[in-house]
Order: sequence, then structure tokens, then C-alpha cells
Amino acid sequence: MSSQEESNNSDTSSDGSFYELAGLGAVLGAYAGGRYFATPLATHHPPLFPYLSGRQWVELNLHDSAKCYKNFCMKPAAFMQLHQLLVTNYGLQSTRQFDTVEALAMFLWARGTGQSCRQIQDRFERSLDTISRKMGNVADAMFSFAHTIIVPKDPNYTQLHPRLLPYAPYFDGCIGAIDGTHIRARINHDSRLDFINRKGCTTFNVLAIVDMDMRFTYVGMGRAGSCHDMAVLRDCMATANYPHPSPGRYYLVDSGYALDKGYLGPYRSTRYHLEEFRRRGAETMQEKFNYHHASLRNVVERAFGVLKAKWHILREVPLYAREKQTKMIIACCAVHNFLLDRALKLHPQRSMPRNVDYDMSLWVAANATMYMAIVRDWISLGISC
Repeated sequence: MSSQEESNNSDTSSDGSFYELAGLGAVLGAYAGGRYFATPLATHHPPLFPYLSGRQWVELNLHDSAKCYKNFCMKPAAFMQLHQLLVTNYGLQSTRQFDTVEALAMFLWARGTGQSCRQIQDRFERSLDTISRKMGNVADAMFSFAHTIIVPKDPNYTQLHPRLLPYAPYFDGCIGAIDGTHIRARINHDSRLDFINRKGCTTFNVLAIVDMDMRFTYVGMGRAGSCHDMAVLRDCMATANYPHPSPGRYYLVDSGYALDKGYLGPYRSTRYHLEEFRRRGAETMQEKFNYHHASLRNVVERAFGVLKAKWHILREVPLYAREKQTKMIIACCAVHNFLLDRALKLHPQRSMPRNVDYDMSLWVAANATMYMAIVRDWISLGISC
């Protein structure tokens, strides 16, 4: 073979190797590019945040006081105390797949922050059926708990509350205040018209009795939003657990309720609400009575305000059966009392009963022999002097 032929063969071989390498590079580049664009970037890196199950998330909150209060509306010590009460005394039970701590946390988180069932499912990764069943179990335990905590602390009211001391002896017979509030409800179409209130919303008209510590001593549930406050009160008075005032004792009520024994209302056609006295103070005897009456009765409005601010679910109760909706509202009131009682035990000076230097029973007995209109006139005369 000539040297020229050898040179030509060498050039041909080099060109072939070059094209083979170029082709291989193109194939590898296309493969790598396909892998790059077909595969999410996240798979090339470890997850940014570790996965937390619902139970682990609960534990994380229970070890952080600020997070626990934000998500469960109470501090960890209060949470564990409430959990122990519900398990020991009110039938809340664990199962192999779902323990009571997680169930209570789920209930409080949903009620406190207004979460829907889908949001609960996303956070706890439980089926909707399991969520509904567990929420019902906690609601039943809370409802039983409510029967023992939504009651007067001292049914005989033997001592004078500090808030009444500046008015002594004129309001010595006062044992609390009554008012109603409307809570948005989800009602099926057949009964919807009965629950539409004067503002055009479907609501429950909830009646509550609150003592001077802002504790609920009675909550009347299930009445339609279209019912008048006085009609709701009459229905509640017929129930077995209604705390009727004993002779000489009375509740403070507004002008929407009748003036009757045990129920002291303001003078009508006279300034009453506190904001009406801001520009011009009370002048007449009746106005002075109404001003002090409104100042004391304001305790029930403040209790409703605290309740609705803490439990966002009360802004609109989710679509459950009507009985379940009422249990949820009662449960919020029960936890309100539980937290308040716990705070008063830790700081007893806030509500320390006071002894007075006269026989309080004599003033109470005098109230029992008079009509409420006369009691009202007597009080207004006394506080005006």
C-alpha cells in the first residue's frame, strides 16, 4: 500500500472517531436534558422541612407555650388539666389509631381558629369520617362537662362580690346578669325561615346568665333567631337546670325583658346605654340608676365578647346536625368557665368575696317582700343621695 493510501485511511478513521464521539455526546446531552426537565427539582435535594404527623404537630405545640395558646386557646398546663378531666370523668377514650390528646387538640384547634373539615383533614391527615367521629366524641364529653361547670359556684350567694361592694347595700341582691346573643347557624332549608333574625341571617338566639366573675351559670341553646328574647327566657325557665333566683335575689336584665320578681330591669324611656352618658352624665334619679345598672349588667356583654373573640367558630357554626352545632357552642362556654376558674384559683385576689359590716340577709329579705318596681325605686333613691 502506498503512503498516500495510508494517509487517506488515517484521515478517514480520525473523522469517523470524531463523528462517533460527537454523536455519543449529543445522545448523552439529550438524555441528561430530558432527565433534568422531566424530574422535579425537589427530588435532587432533601426536603426543606421534616414531615410532621398530626400527633407530632400536637406535641410540638404542647412544648411551646406561645404556639399552644395560639392554636389551642390555652397554655399547655391548662390543656393537660382539661384533657385529664375529660378522660377521667367524662368518658373521652383513646383508640389504637387515635389517642385522646390528639382528639382534644384537633377539637380545640378547629373551634378556636375556625378550621373547616377539609383543613383539619389536611393538617392531621385523617379521613373525613374519622374527623367527624372524633369531633363528635369530644363534643359529647364537653357537653357532659358543661353540666357540671356551667352552674353557679355558690348557689346560695352567701358573700358579696367585690364588684357590688361600691354599691352596697343597694345591689346586694344581684346575683348576675341575663342577655341574649345571636350566633350564626347553618340550618337546612325546611326550617330555615324560623331561624332568620331581624337582620336577615340564620342564627341561634342564645340566652346566657353570667355572674360577676364573667362565668356562665346558664346557657339556653337551640332557640330560633326569630324568637323574641322574652320568649326565649320563658322557654329556658321551664327547663330543669335553670337557676331560678331565690327570694330576695335577682338578675339584671335590659328593657327587652319584663320587670318581674327576680328580674330587675332599667327605667324605660330614659337614657340607659353607657355610651349615651359619655357626652352628658346622668342627671335625674332614674338616669343615675340606669347608669349604674348598665355598668353592672355590662358583665354579660363582656363575657359574650371574650367568648366570640377566643372561639372563631362562633362567628359561623359549620354545617353539622343542629344538635351537634348546639353542643359545640355549649363546649366553648364550658371551656371559657374552665379557664376562668383556673385563673381565679391562680390569682384568688381578683375575686375575693368581701365581708360587710351589716347583716346582708336583712336587705335581701327586704327585697323579697317588695315588687321589683319598688326595689328599683328604692335603689335609685339610695344611690342618688
